[in-house]
Amino acid sequence: MTSTQEQDNTAVIAQAFFIGNLLFVGVLYIALWGLYTLRYSTSSAFSQQHLRQSLMSSSLSTLIFMGINLFIILTDGYASLTGLVCLEVYFMFIVPLFLAVGLMGFIKAIQGKEFIYPFIGKRIS
Repeated sequence: MTSTQEQDNTAVIAQAFFIGNLLFVGVLYIALWGLYTLRYSTSSAFSQQHLRQSLMSSSLSTLIFMGINLFIILTDGYASLTGLVCLEVYFMFIVPLFLAVGLMGFIKAIQGKEFIYPFIGKRIS
């Protein structure tokens, strides 16, 4: 870990916000955008990579969540079996996939190592 990475903990904060956004959709997504706006230009290349990837993953998971909610609203509503099944699928299959990647990125950010997210990491670099 270099001295720049020791002083700049933007990567760790970005990964933590991404993991938190999976549980509290919206609030920490806005916080992640704020972190991106305030610290992207002044942080190291290491932190910029983690910040870009966590922001893109957070955007993707938020879009999936909003899409599922829109589908529920446009079909039978929340008090239906369709709504229950859709949200169960989201929380049992989609969130754990994003969470596993987020935890690996968080661990690598703490260690000061680079981590490339599967599927989206190479597309945004």
